[in-house]
Amino acid sequence: MSKLILYARALPLVTKAMSVTYLVLSLTAILLRLQASTNIDEVSDPSYAASQDPARFLILRPGFIASYPWTIMTSTFVETNLVFLLCGLAGLVAIGSFLERQWGGRSFALFVLVTTMVPALTAAVVSIALYAVRGSAHSSILYATHVGGLAGLVSAFTVGLKQLMPEYSVKLFGGALSFRMNDLPGVYTLVAPIMFTLLGDLGSVLLVNIGFLEAFVYLRFYRREGSLYGDRSEAFAFTTFFPEFVQPLIARLSNALYGAAVACKLITSDEGYRQQNVDLEAAVASDSNELFNLQTPEDSDADRRKAIAAKALDMRLGSAGPPSSAASSSTIAATATVDAK
Repeated sequence: MSKLILYARALPLVTKAMSVTYLVLSLTAILLRLQASTNIDEVSDPSYAASQDPARFLILRPGFIASYPWTIMTSTFVETNLVFLLCGLAGLVAIGSFLERQWGGRSFALFVLVTTMVPALTAAVVSIALYAVRGSAHSSILYATHVGGLAGLVSAFTVGLKQLMPEYSVKLFGGALSFRMNDLPGVYTLVAPIMFTLLGDLGSVLLVNIGFLEAFVYLRFYRREGSLYGDRSEAFAFTTFFPEFVQPLIARLSNALYGAAVACKLITSDEGYRQQNVDLEAAVASDSNELFNLQTPEDSDADRRKAIAAKALDMRLGSAGPPSSAASSSTIAATATVDAK
């Protein structure tokens, strides 16, 4: 118990605050439902059942979004299933604390804010659109759909891990399960929606996919690091999230959407980004007489981030046992790249 308390105290500030909020709101919703006189699961009318839910002011339901607009923020941190609650808490503490230490508290908090509120609102709008298309006979889409939980945020976390260290290998259960961080977002966005579909959880299915897309867009084009916005390196291109045989098709679709976004001035073009990056690197190099660099600026920055992240993760996993050979070799190579620079 003392070790657990010490570990909790050592958590970064934002991760600690999120974990406490997640526990308090989830347990509040569970207790309110246990004390309710009406079992909402036994009520046949979805609208009436939702109106009798004592936790309705914490949980986002598309049909009540106008009545309880603040649930766009709170619903992410509400999980009424104890198994999912514990799994979500473990993921939040482990991955959240790692990302916060790499990005800093302010940048991590902004990432969480964007990848929770935007997917929640988008999922609610999609649910309302589905109801409008399918008709009033499907009112359960509006009132029985719970848009919340950490499914979308975990999806966003996997994208962040891929950006930081795509080639890092993780071995679990004595090597019985092995995967690269590069494959983690694809595996999660494939397996999780299937599981939630079998459970009849439309809200989580939407959050997993929207959270993945929102995290990529934010990290690719908008997240600020120094004077630059986004990560335009080839290793973080949208096609790298998919198997090679479908990458040509994905490239056509993503390029069309990218062109439309640039035309609407929603994002900066790659040419403008590179010019801004080159100007910044030139200004720094002119002071240190190192104007010529063989690597492109965005790839150089990406390599540094990945090397530092891989080294940090190796140090954290070291206490759990010797790191895998693949992980050690990737970390040594990445660290050597940083030292050489």
